[in-house]
Amino acid sequence: MPVEGSDAKADLKLKPDAVKRAEAMARCAAGKHYELRQQFDKALQEYQAAFDIDPTAKYLPLNAGMNHVPLAVHLGAEYLRRKQNDKAQAVLERAAAVSPTSYEIHLLLGIAYQSAGKTPKAIAAYQEASRIDPLQIAPYQSLAAVYLKEHKAAETLRVLERAFQQNSEDARFWATLGDLYALTMSEPTAAKAVATVYTQKPKSPRAVECYEKARKFAPEDLGILFRLGGYYVAHNEADKGIALYQHILEKRPDALDVRERLADAYAAKKDFDRGAAQIEEVIKRQPTNWRWYDKLGGLYEAGKAYDRAQANYEQALILNPKELTTYLRLTRLYLVQKRQSEALQILQRAKERFPDSARVPYFLGLVCSSMKDYPKAIEAFVQTEIMAKGSQEEKDILDTTFYFYYGAACERGGQFERAVELFRKSLKLNPDNDESCNYLGYMFADKGENLKEAEMLIKRALKAEPKNGAYLDSLGWVYFRLGRTYEALRYLNEAAKTDAAKEDAAIFEHLAEVYLKMGRKDLAREHLQKGLQVEPGNKKIAEKLKALETGASAKPTPIKKPASVGSPKPSK
Repeated sequence: MPVEGSDAKADLKLKPDAVKRAEAMARCAAGKHYELRQQFDKALQEYQAAFDIDPTAKYLPLNAGMNHVPLAVHLGAEYLRRKQNDKAQAVLERAAAVSPTSYEIHLLLGIAYQSAGKTPKAIAAYQEASRIDPLQIAPYQSLAAVYLKEHKAAETLRVLERAFQQNSEDARFWATLGDLYALTMSEPTAAKAVATVYTQKPKSPRAVECYEKARKFAPEDLGILFRLGGYYVAHNEADKGIALYQHILEKRPDALDVRERLADAYAAKKDFDRGAAQIEEVIKRQPTNWRWYDKLGGLYEAGKAYDRAQANYEQALILNPKELTTYLRLTRLYLVQKRQSEALQILQRAKERFPDSARVPYFLGLVCSSMKDYPKAIEAFVQTEIMAKGSQEEKDILDTTFYFYYGAACERGGQFERAVELFRKSLKLNPDNDESCNYLGYMFADKGENLKEAEMLIKRALKAEPKNGAYLDSLGWVYFRLGRTYEALRYLNEAAKTDAAKEDAAIFEHLAEVYLKMGRKDLAREHLQKGLQVEPGNKKIAEKLKALETGASAKPTPIKKPASVGSPKPSK
């Protein structure tokens, strides 16, 4: 039956909402056309036009079979990628108003707010995203990042606990949550936060529980075992980590990153030979990669296999002569072996290749100090300070350790006041540097000045290492200078029982001084003889012993050099 003309026109006419949707779809299709041809600016213009027409429009994915997502998500993400934050916020705020149940829109809105420094708004957006879809890990991850940046460990743990209560069956959810717990518990305030958040502390670490849940849902995912192994090694359970790494290697013997982690796990147990064996296996597969020889050298050095360490460092330099760290490690190795001339040769090679690096004169200062050439050591440290202050990249080496070595060189070079200034600088940078505390305290004791401060400094050093023989000796010497003879005797006797007394004759020399003051020449003689057994060539102790036996006045005790000067870690 024919239709009246006027009625047909009415039926074919689209409603206003349908017209908008059709226009938006056309714009989306145009955007897709430009995107496929990599004309991304034109595509973005079309997508923005489509969004302006219809904020609820869907983005058509490039790959067939993928779910359509809100156009606002694609558009907002692109604006964020281009760092056009204002535009991203405008799009996402409007989209959130018309699509309040979209998890993705609220998540991106949180990112936009966080990028703009609007932290409270970012937190609110992330919280809304997690409320809409609590089985998505991203909102919890983003909230944790906000709180961790502000060092709010308690707030972070509360967020993670909300995630932990979810019934997700997604391995990635639990693996990521495990990472977040591990990161949070590494915060300095973590222990205090645990007491605040939990009425009863969990029996096992949450990170481990999360990794085990991830393992349950993806038992063949070796990456989860890798993360769990790393957690165990980092938390002093190296045996558990080793077992997991070995299991992974049974499945993937060519996994070099796992072998490297396994080597580190063995090193954590001080089993350097087994650690080295793993890197040897890596080298069989990558024989031209200098980094493995450098790492192998470090393992052999730690295990005191110095010849092997040297050979591997040298091989690393043959393969890559442009790595300063390897030159410095080889220098340190020669220093440990007291092969100063070879250390100087390596540093000369380093200086020729890296003339502007402050680390080269730093190590030169260490070598010269070990050679007792203190004027040259001081000159090298002065140069180090000047060069490092002028370098943005190397300012970090002017730390508490640097000023300890610099101060020690000045004291031994006869520049007492300058040494005091440098040790104070070392302690300003790190008040708990026990070596600087002990050295400065002993310097004051030897001079007989600032004895109360000396006592305080050495007690601080002993708080860090209560059984350190050198520190016990220093405190005993302070008490001797203060006239507190019996306290001096107590600490010096404790020092004489430590391993330090096997190498440091000054401990017995100090005990002899105390016994002389107490009128016990027999005990003074006995301890001077013990000092000579430790250092048979010590002329000063021999002279004191001779003076004691002949009744002549003995020379005063010279300053004891605290803690031998070694070398800082060159990997700074």
